[in-house]
Amino acid sequence: METVDSSLTVSEVNRRIKAKLQDSPEFKNFWVRGEISNFSQTNSSGHMYFSLKDTASVIKCAFFSFQAKNYRGTPLRNGMEILVYGSVSVYEPGGYYSLTVQKIEELGEGDILLKIEKLKKQLAEKGIFDPNHKRPLPKFPKRLGIVTSPKGAAVEDIIRIATDLNPSIQILVSPCLVQGDGAENSIIEAIKEINDPKWEVDVIIAGRGGGSFEDLMAFNQEAVVMAYYQSRIPIISAVGHEIDRVLTDLAADATTPTPTAAAKLAIPNVSDTLIRLDEMEDRLRSALTGVIRIGKEKWTGVTTRIVFQNPKSILEPRQNHFDELMTKISLLGKNYLVKKQSEFQKIDTLSTNWKSYLERIQNKFKLAEQRLHHFSPLGTLKRGFSVLRNANKQVISSVNQIKEKETLEVFLFDGKLQVEVKEKG
Repeated sequence: METVDSSLTVSEVNRRIKAKLQDSPEFKNFWVRGEISNFSQTNSSGHMYFSLKDTASVIKCAFFSFQAKNYRGTPLRNGMEILVYGSVSVYEPGGYYSLTVQKIEELGEGDILLKIEKLKKQLAEKGIFDPNHKRPLPKFPKRLGIVTSPKGAAVEDIIRIATDLNPSIQILVSPCLVQGDGAENSIIEAIKEINDPKWEVDVIIAGRGGGSFEDLMAFNQEAVVMAYYQSRIPIISAVGHEIDRVLTDLAADATTPTPTAAAKLAIPNVSDTLIRLDEMEDRLRSALTGVIRIGKEKWTGVTTRIVFQNPKSILEPRQNHFDELMTKISLLGKNYLVKKQSEFQKIDTLSTNWKSYLERIQNKFKLAEQRLHHFSPLGTLKRGFSVLRNANKQVISSVNQIKEKETLEVFLFDGKLQVEVKEKG
């Protein structure tokens, strides 16, 4: 929980609300439809104040005299349905917001505005106004294309400003009607013509030099908007009207309030560019001079060292140290070899003693083997004895184990016999 020391004053709260609302683009320059109520007008200033309501909500509106003087419609009254164009403003001391009105259209006239808003929504859903589609303007265009009326002040202003900024700029005008019958097709054809690669145009300025809302209608037609959108060359929209934003403004790659501003946006100031290049050259030269100076200082520092002037001076102490190490390594090697040679001699003597011991053991085994063989069954058979065995493989050790006519096996030293018992004695 925040402490008392971090709390806000009422003025600070209202100030923050005002900043949020008035700085937000979504609360600027939009149309609102509603019914007038609580209408009043001051006699001294001519300001008009009223509420705009629908079936559920109401918003206060202020129509100040410097804007109201341009209104030519039916006098405003309670119950009248209108379209209001304006922006949200906050009255900080009173802590409430209202709509500052820039212009008003009667609903009958406002049907046109509703159609424009509907078309705007449809085109937006198709991505015609998508910022990702907008191309960057060339930084240094060589040829400027202008799509506008050749008789208006707009084309003269663009040419004058463009040549002032860059005397070497090439300008190509594609003339067209900008209002009245045929303006729509004329603008479309002029944009197509100047997009032809043979003209080598780098950037286009298209528009007119201002006019009323009705005068700008050609630039709210869907076909004209699509011509802007499909232009191969980046196009700047400049209709010369700061209040009314036409749909071509939204489809163009860039938008300016006037043709003069469009020329300044499209053409860089050559004088300023040359000055910046000179400044960059000076900075680059200064930087390179500094790098060279530092390099010389480092080189001087290196070449004045004694090791650089007499390289042997760094090798001599290392050579002596190397010789000492080689002598130590040689002595260690010799001592190691002598030690290992002595160990091998001991092993050789031990091997000789073991060999003699093993020969004595071997002789004892041979003698024991001879004695064992002498008393073994084979040894006994060799001395003239034999072994009898009946058909059941039983060894016969007594006459009582033998039957007459019985066949016996007789095992001798070098083989066996089959014998038949004829008579027991």
